[in-house]
Amino acid sequence: MKDKLLYLIFIVIKKIANLLPPKICYDIFKGLGSLANHLVGKKKKRAVNNLTRTLAISEEQAEEVAKGVFQDAGLKLSEILGLEAWQREDFKKRITVEGFHHFEEAYQQEDGVILFTGHLGNWEILGMYFAALGYPLNALAKNQKNNIFNRELLKIRTSRGANVFDIGTKGVARAYKSLLKGELLLILGDQDARETGIFVDFFGQPASTPQGPVVLAKKAGSAILPVYLVREGLNQYRLIIEEPMYVSQEADEQELKEKLQQLTSSLEGMIREYPKQWGWFYKRWRTKKH
Repeated sequence: MKDKLLYLIFIVIKKIANLLPPKICYDIFKGLGSLANHLVGKKKKRAVNNLTRTLAISEEQAEEVAKGVFQDAGLKLSEILGLEAWQREDFKKRITVEGFHHFEEAYQQEDGVILFTGHLGNWEILGMYFAALGYPLNALAKNQKNNIFNRELLKIRTSRGANVFDIGTKGVARAYKSLLKGELLLILGDQDARETGIFVDFFGQPASTPQGPVVLAKKAGSAILPVYLVREGLNQYRLIIEEPMYVSQEADEQELKEKLQQLTSSLEGMIREYPKQWGWFYKRWRTKKH
């Protein structure tokens, strides 16, 4: 019963996001984010603590950034719910791309390309951009707990022909096979990886980090491209594609750690540039290094 109710709420919100003029929708969902900023006490407190601890800013400054983070979460939701209505030309018109030649260089090698990003800006639009341009896109993601919501989210994510592999089942094996076929694989590498991760420096703190990007690159011989899509305004986005990174197929644990540190430092640099577009309320540093 609860799942059905949440599903109905989701459908209503989705219809609102697609029927209202973009500016009104933008303001409404930003307002919902502002409301959430006052209602989700634990997440707000965690965000402020993470900000003051890692950016060395005052609590007042952290409160302001945290408010922007929750407003950004509201905007992300409105963008995701409206993605199915985007046409191919919308992706070209709304997204300014920097460094596309880096992507072309990596893709032309036909060894597969790992698109490395984080929960910064809008990663859903990022993935769909490449799918909309006709590239074979795959993504690793964790299924949502609510099965009905998960189905609707998958419908949006696959609406341009992309494949989404559940990281909790045989998804990693399928992702590896997609790289061997020379396809693209989108991976978000900025959540706490608990005991299976590699500890690298993230904002001056040791953080257990998913090793999937570097391990898959080593096994498949694929390039890793750090890529980020950030919002610059209403229906205006900036896609940054950095230089490809390669992992030797003879790489030892130390080299894997060094490459993972490079990726994490790249992401940190982008977060510092757009601090209100990253999820500071995540339990990113939950696992402690012993």
